Amino acid sequence: MANEIIETYKLLEERIRSENVQIYFEMLNSPYPAFKSKAIQELTKQKIQTPSVKNYLKDPDKDVRLASYRYLEKMGLLDEQTVKESLMDISPNIRKEAIVSYITMGIEPLNYILEFAKDPDPNVRYQLLIIFLEFYPEDSYKLIELLKDDPYIRIKQLIYALDNISDTLISPHVEKSVKNMALKRFYQASDSITFFNTLREVYFECDVDTKTLIIKFFSGIPCEIINKFMEKIIHEESNLVILQNAAKTSKKVCGIDLIPSWLVETFIKSDDARIVKYGLNLATEKEDMSYVDFCRKLLNEVDDDLVIGAADYLLYFQDYTLVDYVGDFISSLSSKRIREGLKIIRRLKLDNFIGDVALIASNKVYPVIIRKNAINLLKFFKAREHWEIPHQILKDPYESGSLKLAALNALLRLNAEMVVNI
Repeated sequence: MANEIIETYKLLEERIRSENVQIYFEMLNSPYPAFKSKAIQELTKQKIQTPSVKNYLKDPDKDVRLASYRYLEKMGLLDEQTVKESLMDISPNIRKEAIVSYITMGIEPLNYILEFAKDPDPNVRYQLLIIFLEFYPEDSYKLIELLKDDPYIRIKQLIYALDNISDTLISPHVEKSVKNMALKRFYQASDSITFFNTLREVYFECDVDTKTLIIKFFSGIPCEIINKFMEKIIHEESNLVILQNAAKTSKKVCGIDLIPSWLVETFIKSDDARIVKYGLNLATEKEDMSYVDFCRKLLNEVDDDLVIGAADYLLYFQDYTLVDYVGDFISSLSSKRIREGLKIIRRLKLDNFIGDVALIASNKVYPVIIRKNAINLLKFFKAREHWEIPHQILKDPYESGSLKLAALNALLRLNAEMVVNI
């Protein structure tokens, strides 16, 4: 009997996956471009290989052609001929993708791609400059010479930034995206100390967005180089967005111990719910239990970020006060709170809520991701009395494939013998 169950399980698993994919193949034949694009995107996500997708490079709809091109790129099925043909597509978005492919795939001759410095779409020319600087910095002078008189402002600003990074960062007139690309190029071309010293000298002259950008780039520099300056930023800045990014970089590079407790408290006392949530997350990492009472009060707030941030904090310390709130969470109109309630049930092993979990698992009104979480909880608790729920899901032709896979795994745990009766 055990062998029969295992064989049936494998066959059912394969059938579910096949049925799920078959839907997308049917969508490919739809007369509606949006359906075809969606189908190709899903086949890409699931890494389903099929030669038929390449045919959609000739589709009259640009979005379908773009989806097809990205499928071939993700699946490693692009060839030189396809890339060159796509470079001549009337859609600038497809030409941008093809330029990236031409350069990243090392297709030759290199001079061929330089001809697109005259592409009629400025975003295509800008994409060419960006990717060329990244992969062929030693030959960048060739492209820069061709683009030196280009009228597109982002191209002008980026070319100027290559030799004037400090002025570029300080300027309030340069787009953030251009500053980001200039920093990326400067980071690649410089050693860590030169990069850090250059940015440190201009940091306090920059606007908030640029300061945030600089701090993010510091995450790629060793702790011994940036730690003192990061401490200076933390002590001298007052903008919470900057401080939050400084904390993220410092934690990533130097560890949680570099984050002072007073900064954590500053975040937690913020009026911004997302920053409060981040502060509570830092407090858990620092094993700081001083916010237990504060978080218990937050459980009654309206904002999801505040409530879930507080619940995660209390859950980390196994605070059973949460039990009193589980019922409200799983009956909430907020999907976030329902997921949090299910997480609390699992982490605190609250098997007295199995009945509620079963109702969620069987109710189609809930999003699939929530029902999957509920199904997995039934499996976690070995709730054999509820085996009929995953069994019914498997028999329902209208249930989603991902939910059916979760149900199949649950049924194998809850009542293996019923697997052969589907």
